[in-house]
Amino acid sequence: MVADRGRAIGGRMASRRLRDTGTAFDGRVVDYGASYFTVSNPGFRTVVEEMITAGVVRPWTDTFHVHTEGTMVGVKTGPMRYAAPAGLRSVVEHLAQSLSTIVTETHIERIDITDAGVRADHFEAQHVALCMPQPQANRLVPDGLLPTVGITWEPVIAVTLVFDEQQWMDIDGVFVNDDPVITWIADDGKRRGDDAPVLVAHVNPVFAAGHLEDPSGVLPNVIAATRRVLGIEALPSWSWAHRWSLARPIAALDEEFWMHPELPVSLAGDAWAGGPRVEAAWLSGRALGQALSQT
Repeated sequence: MVADRGRAIGGRMASRRLRDTGTAFDGRVVDYGASYFTVSNPGFRTVVEEMITAGVVRPWTDTFHVHTEGTMVGVKTGPMRYAAPAGLRSVVEHLAQSLSTIVTETHIERIDITDAGVRADHFEAQHVALCMPQPQANRLVPDGLLPTVGITWEPVIAVTLVFDEQQWMDIDGVFVNDDPVITWIADDGKRRGDDAPVLVAHVNPVFAAGHLEDPSGVLPNVIAATRRVLGIEALPSWSWAHRWSLARPIAALDEEFWMHPELPVSLAGDAWAGGPRVEAAWLSGRALGQALSQT
């Protein structure tokens, strides 16, 4: 069984359908969590190629612009980034099709773990895999049960901006360096493949940390910074800010997962398997699943 506290599975592979924006783009999906994913592992590549054939994902781009010290300095080429026409959440939903039980909108307060098994509120199981940021996992289980991994997690506030029309240069995304407000801008129209005038900006972790209680408080600064970086004269017609308090581990462990040597509890996710990347989360979960199948 998979239990997720969100309305749908996926975590930071998050997408939402625009509603009540007052624009022509209501009903359109936008990614407001992870921006894309890359592929290097042969096993993951096989899975991705199958999803490309199924129409779930598509190659997006290998080139992003770079903005440094107040000016667009050029482009940076790297690995192919992959996106999903129906949003990155659709990738998780596609991979989860074979699971028999998925429970969403479930907030578990405490997990009790003994030699005999696991009790998570009113759920019972033989083993629990905590696939989440470890600070969240630490709040669910008794003190001292989980390892101390010494990883710091950065917050991010993702801001979605909907314009009436595109008024910026042709980009897929921009790495914004040395800026106190934003670090990244994605053209969601290019990412989704429909060319809608929708941008998603990620807030600098230091600036985001001061606005976690009121994410919408960043909107004036983010709108101004995005317009400045891209040379946009118009204001967005609609904007929305979403908080990710534990968005990204700033480092990751080389081990693929952690499993308690005696008790039925384990950890997996993008802080393992050399992450932090979407691919690392997949590798970590696959390795843990294989290990559990052999116990």
